Amino acid sequence: MILRRIAAILFLPVMLAFGSGVYLYLGTLKSKLVQERPVSPAVTKPRFVLPGTMFVVQQGRLFKMNAGSFTEIGPGGDWSQPALTPDHTKLIAVLRAGWSSDLYLLNLDGHVLKRLTKNDSRYIDSNHWAFYPRVSPDGANVVYSFDSPKNNGVDLAVWSMPLNGAQWQAHRWTDPYWYTGGDVSPIPLAGGGLLFVRHSIDSSTAVHSRIYYQSRALAIANPLTAEADDCSQAALSPDGTQIAMVCSRGKQTTALEVAPFNGSVIGALRVLREGGLYASPAWSPDGKALAYFAPTGLTGHFQLWYLPLAVAVNPSATASPMASPSRGGAASSIVAPTPTPAPVPVQVTEGVDLSATSPPVWY
Repeated sequence: MILRRIAAILFLPVMLAFGSGVYLYLGTLKSKLVQERPVSPAVTKPRFVLPGTMFVVQQGRLFKMNAGSFTEIGPGGDWSQPALTPDHTKLIAVLRAGWSSDLYLLNLDGHVLKRLTKNDSRYIDSNHWAFYPRVSPDGANVVYSFDSPKNNGVDLAVWSMPLNGAQWQAHRWTDPYWYTGGDVSPIPLAGGGLLFVRHSIDSSTAVHSRIYYQSRALAIANPLTAEADDCSQAALSPDGTQIAMVCSRGKQTTALEVAPFNGSVIGALRVLREGGLYASPAWSPDGKALAYFAPTGLTGHFQLWYLPLAVAVNPSATASPMASPSRGGAASSIVAPTPTPAPVPVQVTEGVDLSATSPPVWY
């Protein structure tokens, strides 16, 4: 038992690096030439006023941006990955403790309404991790990534539980590849299916990320992107016809891309930005723009950017399916990116360092 606990202590940080998604490495790529403490968003003014309301995270603190100003919300603690209910009245956010994390239901001012999960334990190897909460379009369920069943590591699977129910009512949706970090960033679809990011290991032991579609719980999942593209951080447009994503293709930089989506397959990928470190895209409420994070200056602090989609994206997915190397050999519509005129981004924040692993919540 003692050896098992020691192994868990040593192995857990490695597995969490995979399980939290490939973009966790972004913070390590910041410039080390200048060490400058970021300022609180609450004492800054955005350089560009975004429409609507947005929630972001800085160093475990939740902030609301509205009408050109930031306000800190919520109690203290290590908060991350807020998500909005479909009626725009509540948030679900992750609160991380030393060896576990839990989901909490908050109001829009950050006050805790309910603890949704209880994953802490007296014993390290009995703790659990919950990340990436999202609420189903009908508001009935919350889907999230959860490290159960345990397999001597932290491999996250997608689970679903009633938003107004209890954790014991949760059921598992996906079957992850072991020792990869598993399945993350779930997006429940209006038709009852699911988008998510799956990690896998190739023959050279390199870990890859791909965006998958799955029609129902524990069904065979079909990859929508190619293994070599290393795409993750999917964000579905408000009308459900486009997916924004971040792809690295084995490079030390990333590309911000978008593709049409017809509910089960995607069309040609369109590269919007490349050659930088782009993270956590989020759609504007009208679906005509994206927000994302990217570092600026010698400090490498992540700032918020606004990207209007000047060139319309064809909403029809016309890709030709090809044989998939995933388990089960199901067909998929994996397509190559298509170069198009690039829209011009606008920097929104300055001097802050926002969490690149907590996508903006914008409504």
